[in-house]
Amino acid sequence: MRDNAQSWVAKVIVGIIVLIFALTGWESINRFSSKADEAAEVNGEPITKLELEEAVSLQRRQLMQQLQQMGGQFDPSMIDEAFLRSTVLDSMIERSVLIQGAREAGFEISEQMIDQLILSTPDFQVDGKFDANRFDIVIRNMGMPSRMAFRDLVRQQLLITQFRNGYEATAFATPVEVRQLSNLENQTRDFAMLAVPLGEIDADVSDAEVEAFYTANAQQFMTPERVVLDTLTLARKDFFDQVEVDEEAVQQLYEREIGNLAEQRRASHILVEVGDDEAAAKARIDEAAARIAAGEDFAKVAEEMSDDTGSSRDGGDLGYIVKGSFDQAFDDALFALQADQVSEPVRTSYGFQLIKLTDLKAPEVPSLESMRDQLVQELKVEQVERRFVEASQQLANLAHEASDLSEPAAALGLTIETIGPVERLGGEGLAANPKVMNAAFSDDVLNNGFNSDLIELDADTVAVVRVKQHLTPEQRPLADVRDDIRARLATTKAEQAAAAKAEQLIEQLRADALSIEAVAEQQGLEWQQHEAVTRGENQIDQALLRNVFAMPKPDGDQPAYASFKRAAGGYWLIALKGVSVAEDVQSTDAGSDPFALFVAGQSGQQDFAAAQQQLRNEAEIERY
Repeated sequence: MRDNAQSWVAKVIVGIIVLIFALTGWESINRFSSKADEAAEVNGEPITKLELEEAVSLQRRQLMQQLQQMGGQFDPSMIDEAFLRSTVLDSMIERSVLIQGAREAGFEISEQMIDQLILSTPDFQVDGKFDANRFDIVIRNMGMPSRMAFRDLVRQQLLITQFRNGYEATAFATPVEVRQLSNLENQTRDFAMLAVPLGEIDADVSDAEVEAFYTANAQQFMTPERVVLDTLTLARKDFFDQVEVDEEAVQQLYEREIGNLAEQRRASHILVEVGDDEAAAKARIDEAAARIAAGEDFAKVAEEMSDDTGSSRDGGDLGYIVKGSFDQAFDDALFALQADQVSEPVRTSYGFQLIKLTDLKAPEVPSLESMRDQLVQELKVEQVERRFVEASQQLANLAHEASDLSEPAAALGLTIETIGPVERLGGEGLAANPKVMNAAFSDDVLNNGFNSDLIELDADTVAVVRVKQHLTPEQRPLADVRDDIRARLATTKAEQAAAAKAEQLIEQLRADALSIEAVAEQQGLEWQQHEAVTRGENQIDQALLRNVFAMPKPDGDQPAYASFKRAAGGYWLIALKGVSVAEDVQSTDAGSDPFALFVAGQSGQQDFAAAQQQLRNEAEIERY
């Protein structure tokens, strides 16, 4: 090869190899790399994996919100991710098919239409007006990454709606269809009904029949899959007895708490606001001060001269005030006064003020002993929180590393509790928590024999579980289920005999071998007569009503007979005597005729469904 590598033959061979790689290999590599980020393709338009992940995340969030609103506990890990992802992808493909169909049909959505919809949506409004901040908050809660993403979603939805309305809004009902629906809806029926109970159940079932049923339906008599669990539970409350608080910490917390108690001072004031002429305002406040110094009542002067209309009616009273309620100049003047003393004129951010201290409330300082239990509890909470977090992490690490729960239990001073056997649906106590059962029947715990990860039962409790015993489904012995099978077969025989008897009576009625009076006498019952019954009658069993309106019309004067099985056991004998149809009532306004609207609506939905199916059949869809 080395000797002939430079020959023209070798060069031709190498050239052919290069050409093959160039034409096929590079194309394959390019195709692979270009499709790596795609989840599917619809008529050449890609659905990216990023779009799919965003849609799956949004659907998962909405699903969790709906389930939480329904109440009860719900474990997000119980969602079948594979099924969710497949369902969302199918929905995105269906959406893409419809959007492409709408565009091909010439439908378009303008930017103004999107703007109008967003501006008029109540969820985006504050006090009846569009609010941009509210808009951002709402779409963010919806899982939308940006305003443009939301606009694209709105555009797609409006386009699909426009496409659907093109079929549904243009559908119509013919006069014949309206007449037929009206006749059916307004039809009434006259019938007699005999309710025959099942009667006594004959328990004469042979052992051979029981054994044959047991063999043929073996899967119905399997024990449920169950597990016996070893559990370790760590609760925050258990740490309160393990921590101690020293007296010095209690004293420090007590002093900090009573230091926050504020003195309250009741004040009245006279305010002169400063406008363009500060000197005039100063002259007015000096006049008020002089009148008070001369012996006039502070409240009277405040009522006459104060610019604070809210307090002047009450003699300038501001109520009880704690330090920091007003600006610094006001606080300095007020808290320097003695009871009933009036300050000098003070320049504050409000203007010129005269301040009078009318009452003083010293803070009520509770004793240390009265607050001790509360203070000790607060100090313990801080320690318990820290120790609970540390112990939870330690439990998680030990459970992950240990071959069973004995080592974590010994290290943390916990007791292993055994529960079960319990089924997948759970049981009582700890087994009633779906998080526990989901972990217990996970592949790692059930089949691989591992300890579970740390399970957060609630904000104050965590647990770890391990399958101690796995009870796989087993065939229940015939002796355990013999009585149940015998009772089931006896009931079935009774129902079959009742059905045969009912059919026999119906045949005799049809052949005039028995009259309805004779049947009633034979059964010891009485026929119930119903006249002019409509489809919407709510005083009659709905199952009976559906069966009666499904019967064919009587032939002439001869009633039509039928028997129907009752859900509660037994059967109904029906003698349909007549069917009446109201005279056709033609609506003067076809657009407001409810029957015409209903038929048109159904027709439009069928037309759109057919168009949707045709688009789906013709689309080139590829999933990656």
